[in-house]
Amino acid sequence: MNTHHVTLRQLRAFLAIADAGSFAAAARRLHLTPSALSLLVKELEGGMKVRLFDRTTRSTELSLAGSEFYPLARKVLDDLALALETTQDLEQKKRGTVRIACTPLYASTTLPELILRYRQRYPAIAVYVLDSLNQQALARVASGEADLGIAPQRAAPAELVQESLFRDRVWLICRPDHALAARERVTWTQVLQQPFVSLTRDFTTRLQADLFKHSPKLVLSPAQEVSFITTALGMVQWGHGITAQPGRSLPLIEPFGLVARPIVAPVVHRHLSLFYKRGHALSPAAASFREFLGEAVGERRAPPSREAAPPY
Repeated sequence: MNTHHVTLRQLRAFLAIADAGSFAAAARRLHLTPSALSLLVKELEGGMKVRLFDRTTRSTELSLAGSEFYPLARKVLDDLALALETTQDLEQKKRGTVRIACTPLYASTTLPELILRYRQRYPAIAVYVLDSLNQQALARVASGEADLGIAPQRAAPAELVQESLFRDRVWLICRPDHALAARERVTWTQVLQQPFVSLTRDFTTRLQADLFKHSPKLVLSPAQEVSFITTALGMVQWGHGITAQPGRSLPLIEPFGLVARPIVAPVVHRHLSLFYKRGHALSPAAASFREFLGEAVGERRAPPSREAAPPY
């Protein structure tokens, strides 16, 4: 058989007739005239040199050869549809828009480099950062304003999926002339004896829960609660107390003239998560960023070293 004689239109016509059980029904389904459909089948049978249908005045049934050919023809069209879908998906990933709601610390220290690396792979995709406080970040994802959210791990609303990204050790941050700065490491007991500048109530509550897991005596009573980490660093800079922040904040402390020390008893980590809407398919662009993010942070789950904050 010369396969050059077989066209996709002929295969679609053959399958439509086999599925519909009649030429008339298949013609309506394909928006063709019965004569045009008959011609396609005649050409296909001529090219294959076999009869594909047994036709009577009352019915149209597959011949033995037609029954054997049917699964092969179906596979050809299914494989073609899959190939086209895959190619279109890859093409869509080369352009589009991704909106990411992210908490301020990671929006300023982690996300910028990740976006740079991502756009080196997909230069035509626009990535927008919606810097938001924790609850606002999740609300923006839930409302559809953001495709993805990056925020500390929490009990996620039922409408959101949460995927773990990495953990980030919490460090003491203080002035270099503070008594605790002279120590190689400090304990939470020592930290909590000092005026403490905390972030939002959410941050304070989660930190307190981590401390209580270690000892009920570790009670956090902040002297100040602020919304943004830069505010906390400014308060510490001007002597209003000390603070404890995730390691990704370490690149931010030098302009404030502050230093960092590891805290033990216990070692506390912040766990960062990715959030997106449950039951809503991500756009190809957003799905590719999620995939890229998993690759980028997958090998960087360990806490940062004292000597240098991690690159992302």
